[in-house]
Amino acid sequence: MSAAPPTLPAVRARRAGPELVLTLDLDPALAGFQGHFPGDPILPGVVQVDWAARFGAEAFGPLGEFRGLAQVKFHRALRPGRRVDLHLAFDPARGQLRFAFRDGAELLSGGTLLFGARP
Repeated sequence: MSAAPPTLPAVRARRAGPELVLTLDLDPALAGFQGHFPGDPILPGVVQVDWAARFGAEAFGPLGEFRGLAQVKFHRALRPGRRVDLHLAFDPARGQLRFAFRDGAELLSGGTLLFGARP
């Protein structure tokens, strides 16, 4: 029996500062690329948002109850084999997790996840 494909990318580097920056390798074997789209795979937006929430909770602790999204935009497709930086900043007073996927200075996607009071 074969193992299920990984759901999260490997973190190659982690930099802290005003925001957390994670360097991620987009391995073609990741579950998010499976079936979306055969022959021309891209990472679905819902997977990008999920990764932001998961890595955000890992870095900042419980984020609270998910309430929605704001100003989310997908500018460029995230394709397998690419290395990208995920920028995360959490404002606990406002319950907002800002995220941006970047390749150098190029913004690939980004937005804000909204959360209610922390548990």
